[in-house]
Amino acid sequence: MRTLLRGLTALILLSISLPARAVDADERSPKDGAPRAPDNPAEAKPATPPDEPRPTSLDLGVFYVPWGMHYTRSAIGTTLGYKIPLVQKKGILWDSTNITVGVRDVYGFVNNTVGPFVDITPIAFFRLQVQGAYDYFIKEPFNGGLRVMTPLGRERLAAGQIRRGSRAAVDWVNQNDDEGMDNPAHFLAPINHGGLRLRVLPTLQGKVGNIAFQYNFTADWNHYTAPGADADDVYHDNFTFTLRKLQDFSHAHEILVAYAAPVPKPGELLLGLSGRYQRVLGTGLEQLTLHAVAFGRWPKKFLSNRMSPFAIAQVGTNLIDPMWQYAFSWILVIGADFNLYKSKT
Repeated sequence: MRTLLRGLTALILLSISLPARAVDADERSPKDGAPRAPDNPAEAKPATPPDEPRPTSLDLGVFYVPWGMHYTRSAIGTTLGYKIPLVQKKGILWDSTNITVGVRDVYGFVNNTVGPFVDITPIAFFRLQVQGAYDYFIKEPFNGGLRVMTPLGRERLAAGQIRRGSRAAVDWVNQNDDEGMDNPAHFLAPINHGGLRLRVLPTLQGKVGNIAFQYNFTADWNHYTAPGADADDVYHDNFTFTLRKLQDFSHAHEILVAYAAPVPKPGELLLGLSGRYQRVLGTGLEQLTLHAVAFGRWPKKFLSNRMSPFAIAQVGTNLIDPMWQYAFSWILVIGADFNLYKSKT
């Protein structure tokens, strides 16, 4: 969500009309039809000043998710990125172009994901992120771990026998008295284990007046292993709160429309609606969520203008979900961005 909201880049609809060129203005005749005086070849014309180069920077982002409801767990995350301007040219389409390379780590108490990323904005309305990661499932002390399904669990999943709170159906939510993921009929005992993940996220984004919008597509590949299991075995993915095969692919589509309230810079206040659809190809499971979203950045920087705090709140429901359909959900995120280095222009 932080990436979703902070990725909004201003894009104003441009008209095709261009300002009159200087040579065209010079060729116009004075009033009353008076003849135009010839140009003075010895008169030097001032040169157009070159575009000022934008600085490179090294930035650190940290965030904390205290808690949430339905498919949300507490988490702590950090991102370290080195940003380089991509197009050194003034204009609404080029002012935000850059390429950022870095590393990201998110610890979710029952899992951890760490890996490199590349974030490219070649033009203001398009952004491409590529994220590689090593995911690790942590068993203790919060009853996590990698949980692979039993043959009976896969059989009931294929038959569509999915129901929260039922021991006779697949349930990956409740965890007590041999229910849910602790039900040995459906899931093997959890283990500490890891695997590789790749995500590609192209984004279209823009802003017209005070209305910001963004469309995100996410391609998500996972390549996991487990003792005694093969690629088609199914596991509970506590990163996306669904069931996937150990080697699987999912795609997600997310749309955000938000009102950007006028606040003093560098402050930001976005209030909007977001919808997200996800489908896992290997298991056929779908999720569709609708949320109201608020993003705020404090209008003042701290630590010698190097720290910028922010917060995100989200409330909504799951319109399509095998476990929590129509259930109320919410999440709160607090964090800050730190500028560690900025080059001199």
